[in-house]
Amino acid sequence: METIVSSEPEIVSSFVTSQGRIAICAKCPAAFLKNLEMDSGFGNFRDYSSIIQQLDELCTIAESKDGTVTIAVIENNLIAGYFACHYPQPDARWSKLGELMYELGALEVSRNFRIHGIARQLVRTVLTEPFIEDKIAFMVGYSWTWDVDGSGFSLDEYRRVHLKLLEPYNFQEFYTNELNIRIREENIFMARIGSRVCPADYKRFKRLTLGIVES
Repeated sequence: METIVSSEPEIVSSFVTSQGRIAICAKCPAAFLKNLEMDSGFGNFRDYSSIIQQLDELCTIAESKDGTVTIAVIENNLIAGYFACHYPQPDARWSKLGELMYELGALEVSRNFRIHGIARQLVRTVLTEPFIEDKIAFMVGYSWTWDVDGSGFSLDEYRRVHLKLLEPYNFQEFYTNELNIRIREENIFMARIGSRVCPADYKRFKRLTLGIVES
């Protein structure tokens, strides 16, 4: 039987702010995303560039295998925040464990909407999905991608923001010798072991953090 793919997202919640009503939309299909606009608070700034700036990039993730795009939409057509998750890139170390690993990729809220707790809502929406229990979900925080200038945070404060966002969902920091992560002490590697991940797979993951690949 042919699977019918919905062209509409799942509206998880909505709330009213001083800047209008914001809706949190999960599992956004590319056909839906193509009709939206990115807020002006994403882009290239003096000391910071958004990781994702074009709708096409979000659409590509939404169309990938088990890729998920969760967004905050204001006034029905303006993206105020996004959380794009996907399997690791083929050339990344973490892809060595195949579909066991699931990357919490780009999470960003527009500079114009950072007072409404949008990031917390995006994270909660993704990390309460049953799908996550079969995976080792991980997040890599590279300090050179953080909006220190726009937030007013120091690197250490920005790092603590990441920890605070993910620790309620049983994420923890793991040591890794992966060069891009170790190159700066502020960088973070966090992971959550799903409840249905077996001990053998957890062991494979722990060894992979040290660059040891097991079949």
